[in-house]
Amino acid sequence: MTRPPKTARIVTWSVAAVLLLVFAIKTCFIGYYRIPQDGMFPGLPAGSVLFTAMRAYSGASNVKRGDIVVFLREEDGRRYSYIWRVVALPGETVQASGDALTINGQAVQRQHVRDANSRTVFREQIGEVSYEVAFDRSPRQQPPDVSVTVPPGHFFVMGDNRFDARDSRYFGAIPFRSIVGKKL
Repeated sequence: MTRPPKTARIVTWSVAAVLLLVFAIKTCFIGYYRIPQDGMFPGLPAGSVLFTAMRAYSGASNVKRGDIVVFLREEDGRRYSYIWRVVALPGETVQASGDALTINGQAVQRQHVRDANSRTVFREQIGEVSYEVAFDRSPRQQPPDVSVTVPPGHFFVMGDNRFDARDSRYFGAIPFRSIVGKKL
């Protein structure tokens, strides 16, 4: 029985090592998600692919306003991954009613950007952070009105498509321990 040439063995082991490395990175460091619906429109419309840094935060103080986070939430005995934007930090007061959003008594600033897909897109700015959000011109339903102070170790998250997102206005602030990733 003849042995394969040394070069073939080196190539085989090299390919195996690269595949193992890619699997380890994917499993331990990089998350991959496909956005199932338009809750993060316009930045991440339905069908978008999102890569995340898993375990991106060493503590709650590292989470920043404007971060897009992936977190786990259980509903009806099933675990779901949600992808929303952090809009308020621990200790901040949030008031949301219709399309109005106030953080710590300051109305969030918005500038009209464009109209797209029966929605109006605005550039929203909270402090130094800005991003685009969308509002349906004829929403099927309005999200619930909310007035809350974010508890320690928790974050208030919202979808960028404000009338089509089941977010903290429905289920409250999320605990830091539920966050499993941050958008790369």
